[in-house]
Amino acid sequence: MTRDIKRQRYQFDLAALQRLAAVNYAALTKLVKQIKQGSEKLIKVGSHLHFRVAVVQRAPYTTDIRIQQHALQTKLPGLVETELEVRLYHDAQLAEVTRSQNVQRLAAVYTQPNPAMHQRNEKFQVNQFLQEWLELIREQGLVAEY
Repeated sequence: MTRDIKRQRYQFDLAALQRLAAVNYAALTKLVKQIKQGSEKLIKVGSHLHFRVAVVQRAPYTTDIRIQQHALQTKLPGLVETELEVRLYHDAQLAEVTRSQNVQRLAAVYTQPNPAMHQRNEKFQVNQFLQEWLELIREQGLVAEY
């Protein structure tokens, strides 16, 4: 017996992405308010997980920051260290990941399959990863409550 399975088309949820961006903005502003343009802050999560948060550029309505995973004591084969660039929009109070793992201009929806093998909702997933990372450093007591 054979059944046809109708694949449901992915629906981009703009409201969910904006909620996520608002939560990330609230956390990131507290994290980067003390960092001057061109300088960085080292965040240690345990003894082997370190991140560098740098303010790349400040403008009246935006702030660009870079988050990089610092090299572990012993590198594992095939390990890709995290690297994100995030833009904070102060007028809208939203934060958006603008670059992830050297992929710039993330599309809201990718067709499947695609040559670069992006996930259908990769933009949402990358912003959700940022939110989970911010939650981790908050739980570890490395950033003030937000």
